Amino acid sequence: MSAIGQTAKISLRGVEKRFASARGEEQVALSLVDMDIASGEFVCLVGPSGCGKTTLINLMAGFERATTGTVTIDGRPVTGPDPDHIMIFQDYGLYPWKSVLDNILFGLQARRVPAPEARERARAALELVGLQAAAGKHPHELSGGMKQRVAIARALAVEPSVLFMDEPFAALDAFTRLYLQDELLQLWSEKRPTVVFVTHDLDEAITLGQRVVLMAPNPGRVQRVLDVELVYPRERTGNDFSLFRRELFQEFHLVHQQAAEEEEYSI
Repeated sequence: MSAIGQTAKISLRGVEKRFASARGEEQVALSLVDMDIASGEFVCLVGPSGCGKTTLINLMAGFERATTGTVTIDGRPVTGPDPDHIMIFQDYGLYPWKSVLDNILFGLQARRVPAPEARERARAALELVGLQAAAGKHPHELSGGMKQRVAIARALAVEPSVLFMDEPFAALDAFTRLYLQDELLQLWSEKRPTVVFVTHDLDEAITLGQRVVLMAPNPGRVQRVLDVELVYPRERTGNDFSLFRRELFQEFHLVHQQAAEEEEYSI
């Protein structure tokens, strides 16, 4: 799986992840993944439950270590979380006792950014996501979509080179989800971090990704990589979008069918 451009930002070679089951048996969660992701690229990981999407993004983000193989970012081995590589989760991860502004300031303070600069960057990040008026509010006063926008603002404030996103919009209503997809693309086009985005939603993957990585289970592996050669912003009801969706759904159906057959055979 080649990256767009000449230099890979993230590289995985021969990556496997194995766990011991409750019965002490070894289970392969992820098998022999080779992948390059270019600097500034937007890549979406899709696939059925149990295919290793979250395991793969956790390996890249440094929350887990590969059993075998190598994971590197900028040519350096990933040995743990890095403040330059930020993860955004589905549950927002906001501190309930802090205001919106203070939630964003927290990451900057952890990096020892001088207070005047930190406040300026935090307010600029809030402006990017359209939440200037909510600076003094607390998380319990915000909708789910607003909370996720705060989480995105907090990540962007520290200007990371890589943004990992594990199903960040999954718990939101359909309208808010579509709105945040468009907003995320706008922010990405302005800041151009490398983005790795996990989703179960195939339409979301087509809307956002320059490439879609389709994964399969038993064991988790990369089944196919599809280049999304559609111009941004993508018309979700357009013919080209529909044709690509049909191709991806056919591939996804085959993966599901194969997984079901393997599960039935193993019983």
